[in-house]
This record gives sequence, structure tokens and C-alpha cells, in this order.
Amino acid sequence: MPTYEYLCEACRKKFSLIQSFREHEKAKAACPKCASKKVRQLISTFTAKTSRKS
Repeated sequence: MPTYEYLCEACRKKFSLIQSFREHEKAKAACPKCASKKVRQLISTFTAKTSRKS
């Protein structure tokens, strides 16, 4: 499942959420520190976890 990174506009806390694509589309993220829904999604790097060794 993808990890989404957010910045709370109210308290300026950065946080990450692991959500399925469906959860991400459906629900608006809330800040875990102040519970504000005024959050902005940040651009983050992509990582893939595989079972094969490189």
C-alpha cells in the first residue's frame, strides 16, 4: 500500500499515512496532532519493496 505524506496547515506538522488507493480517494486526511482537516499532500519519493534480491 502507498504511503502518503501530508503537511498540516494549522499546526505545521508533517505526517505520513499508509492508505490504499480507495481510502486515499474517499477520505480526507486529518492531522494526528491537532485533528485539523486543513492538510496539504506533499510530493514524496516512490519506493518499491520486492521479494527478489538485487
